[in-house]
Amino acid sequence: MSLLVAKNLQIQFQTKKGIITAVRDVSFTIEEGETLGVVGESGCGKSITNMALMGLLPENAIVTADELSFNGVNLLGISEKQWQDIRGGKMGMIFQDPMNSLNPCYTVEDQIDEVLRIHCPEMSKHQRHEKILSLLLDVGIPAPKERLKAYPHELSGGMSQRIMIAMAIACNPKLLIADEPTTALDVTVQQQILELIEKLQVEHNMSVIFVSHDLSVVKDITKKIQVMYAGEIIESGLTKDIIESPQHPYTKGLLDSIPSFHESKDDELFSIPGLVPDLHARPQGCQFEGRCFHRKDDCQSKWPLLEKATDRVYRCHYPLEKK
Repeated sequence: MSLLVAKNLQIQFQTKKGIITAVRDVSFTIEEGETLGVVGESGCGKSITNMALMGLLPENAIVTADELSFNGVNLLGISEKQWQDIRGGKMGMIFQDPMNSLNPCYTVEDQIDEVLRIHCPEMSKHQRHEKILSLLLDVGIPAPKERLKAYPHELSGGMSQRIMIAMAIACNPKLLIADEPTTALDVTVQQQILELIEKLQVEHNMSVIFVSHDLSVVKDITKKIQVMYAGEIIESGLTKDIIESPQHPYTKGLLDSIPSFHESKDDELFSIPGLVPDLHARPQGCQFEGRCFHRKDDCQSKWPLLEKATDRVYRCHYPLEKK
């Protein structure tokens, strides 16, 4: 049995302008111990999808699916109490900006202790204290005893992110969602955080959803990648296959815009023209048609369905290298 299953997931929002569809026809599975990369520009539905998995969408959200289950539990229609048991316990999340995610009024120990008090009520205060010290060591915090009484403003960005990771793994979750955890960090610290997440994933046999806008960030730590655009999965498959031979023009555009993927430093970087379409006025056909260098006449009027080819899935009328 797969740890996480999403079939035809759709996420809509009731707004003053009517109902908008932010995510549609999204299907994927995650096995135990597997790492899935989710890639796409800002506004492509990556974070909204993961917030739905955590039950953290606002009240005006409408979530439907043929199936949305985690560890055998149907996530559609469960109570808030059931969500609280899952969040922070069986499913952890690392948010984009640790400086805004940590509470400035509480110490490091207080914030991690709250997670343990809620999800591990059988632990004594002393046991929680020892567990927190152990967690800080696990995530590479130097002098952990001194850091217990520190407030968020006293920590660097990299150290704050490590605290967020410690909170997310405090109860040994089966699934860790890392929502662009390296975006606000410099390159050196980014690599340290990537290596830390990979190390913890192996040690705890966690499944990981790693969200990023940068394919170069996820290529070395994921087994599978799904590329999202305008709230849809437009390509998914094995990481190696997608990096070496992208089927969708959008995926190729993302790869061509990354300096490290260019053989020559003199190569001109590619920039995808235009913007993600307005969800209030979705195009009738392919959502990427207006920005695509490979489009043809029927792309504007005909919405492409997902096509399967061996281990690859793509949503394109005219894939680059159809196999």
